[in-house]
Amino acid sequence: VLRCACRTSRCRLELRLMMSDAELMQRAWETHGSEMRAEEKLETATNWAITAGIAALCLTFTLGFLLQANEVHWFPETGVGVLCGAICSGGAILLGQRQVVEEMHFDYQFFVIWLLPPIIFEAAFNLNVDAFLESIVPTLLFAFVGLLLSSATVALLMYTAGQLGLCYPLGILSSLTFGALISATDPVSVLATFQSLGVHVPIFSMVFGESVLNDAAAMVLTTTLLHFTATPFTPAALLPAAGAFFGSFSASAAIGAGAGLASALLFKHLEVRHYGEVYVEVALSFTFPWAAFFLAEALQVSGVVAILFCGIAMAIYTRNSLSDEAAELMAGAYKVVGKVAESFVFVYIGMALPTLRYTPTVFRLSAVAVVASLFGRWHVFALSALTNAAGNRTRLTTPPRIEPPHMLVMWLAGLRGGVAF
Repeated sequence: VLRCACRTSRCRLELRLMMSDAELMQRAWETHGSEMRAEEKLETATNWAITAGIAALCLTFTLGFLLQANEVHWFPETGVGVLCGAICSGGAILLGQRQVVEEMHFDYQFFVIWLLPPIIFEAAFNLNVDAFLESIVPTLLFAFVGLLLSSATVALLMYTAGQLGLCYPLGILSSLTFGALISATDPVSVLATFQSLGVHVPIFSMVFGESVLNDAAAMVLTTTLLHFTATPFTPAALLPAAGAFFGSFSASAAIGAGAGLASALLFKHLEVRHYGEVYVEVALSFTFPWAAFFLAEALQVSGVVAILFCGIAMAIYTRNSLSDEAAELMAGAYKVVGKVAESFVFVYIGMALPTLRYTPTVFRLSAVAVVASLFGRWHVFALSALTNAAGNRTRLTTPPRIEPPHMLVMWLAGLRGGVAF
């Protein structure tokens, strides 16, 4: 009897264990199924967001062309891009597609890795080298000294306004970081407008140089200041921070220039141009700027600065080692890639606008930031006067004088762009 009872108990226990295993397997399968469904929904939302972005980009190109064909200059194509992106995102909200809207949020890594580098490289590669070199002195003053002056001015105004209760009170480090970030001028919308209007070449070159160099320098300066979030911020730490800033910028510039010179040497000695392999020349040229970018990022310096100086070096040296057909095709190919990237930047910003939080605190801070940004551009007038004085004595600059109307244009050209966003 005892033996039978033990066998019965053992069978019941085994049956319970088997049932428990079956329940666990069923629950695991249900959990896996729910995870699969969630991933499918996320993938579907991502695909819809990409589709909406491409549709907004197509609409931006169409409306931008129509505005340009009808000589409507008061509403640039960049504004059209922001508007089209916002309409797509707003439509998704009205249709109740919240998950699609969440996928439209601004991704900093996507912007810095895939959108900004082709814009910067295209602008550097297709620059007017002679005009750029003629105005190199005022360009460097506006890009680097102007950046520091603008950052300090904006930081002082933001900190003071916060202490007076006019906006959210930012700390000293937060004010300096915000000042460095917001001092990045826009090399996209301003240059697009200048090209359509046919602005005076020297002014165009100076604004272009300031915008491109300033963008890269502002990103390095902001990254340098962000390092103080992990270490105490003291006046004694400013000198090492300045050294880190110039060290990072110099290393990035060296990587980019080295990649550009390496491409020039390779094309010169490989002599691909003699074999009529135009597409091989263009395809090979694409490898150097992105190699410089990712090498700089891997070494934890600025990839944007590296790809900028790679573009300048390739424009000066590599272009001469290419066949005429390859040089023309290369310039056009980079122009197309840069055009798509810069237009999508503003579509992307427009798509992200409805996902931001809007509170009275944000509006007050934004209003103070706009005023601070306008005051932060005072260095344009001061540095222009300094450039004029130096040009009159030493004839270092061309043109010899920056006239007051040109100063006003350069002051207004300091619009905030995708990097600041």
